Amino acid sequence: MSTHFSLEQEFLQKPTFPAELWDRCRKDKDFMPILFEWYKYIGGTCNILASISRKSLAIREMPALNYAILTGLLNRCSRLMLSNICLSVTKKYGETIMLLDRSIYESAVTVQWLCYKDSNDCFQRYLADGIKSDLKLKNNIQQNIAERGGGTLVIEKQMLTSIQTCIDSTTLSERQILQMKPLPDLWSMCRDVGLSEKFYIGTQRMGSHEVHGTWTALRFHYLRQDTDGEYCLRDHDVRPHENQFMVMPLVILDTLKRFIEYIVPNPTHREPIESILAETRTEMLKLTHEITSSDFEFDSASGFAQQ
Repeated sequence: MSTHFSLEQEFLQKPTFPAELWDRCRKDKDFMPILFEWYKYIGGTCNILASISRKSLAIREMPALNYAILTGLLNRCSRLMLSNICLSVTKKYGETIMLLDRSIYESAVTVQWLCYKDSNDCFQRYLADGIKSDLKLKNNIQQNIAERGGGTLVIEKQMLTSIQTCIDSTTLSERQILQMKPLPDLWSMCRDVGLSEKFYIGTQRMGSHEVHGTWTALRFHYLRQDTDGEYCLRDHDVRPHENQFMVMPLVILDTLKRFIEYIVPNPTHREPIESILAETRTEMLKLTHEITSSDFEFDSASGFAQQ
């Protein structure tokens, strides 16, 4: 890739929509057909930017492992967004999309935080944070082997080899991993990069219902009440909500902006990409405003309407 990032031709064609589709969406108050196409475009853009070669002359010098972490997290976001696209085509599995969303948010915020901190120590903390669980499993397996007098099962050998390969890939010693300061919790990361508490609660706290299977999740997505008030099982007919396809693209666009600012230090070199991201964000905000504007009007049927 050249110094000046001739990436315009690498980007996907931005979606366009005929007037008839806009009219139908407004009439039906259902903008999912338009949101779906923007979601696909932004997910694809995430994959394209994650694929930029570290060897490009425009990329800042940084450890290969650090670059792999950032691009790997972006690839994770893109692939999980692709999973959401496949699920949403059926107009079902809204609860599963919510579960995947929480993972996408976490990876996106982690990218923002690592770029914001710009510290090799933070990248090492990221590596160690995940490997600590592997070390616990390794110790458990080794204890089992010792208790039986040294005989190693085939499955144990396979697991130990896999764990050691992962440990070696971090270039950290086991002692370094165990002594490494843990990563901050996600709310602290959000706060560091300037995300609001409202964002954290809406995306992570509420998303945790689907991850942990709380009563809130069961009540809305896995159970129904019959005419007698008895609870019965609900089938997989939870329709994806528009909100899920409005918020995520904006989060990813903000993440990609911070990523590009971090890996491309020269503003002139990154301007073409930033321009595309900014234009896309503007389109998404316009669409979001059209969809949600009525949500902030007073309900005339409620007792809380203005007199």
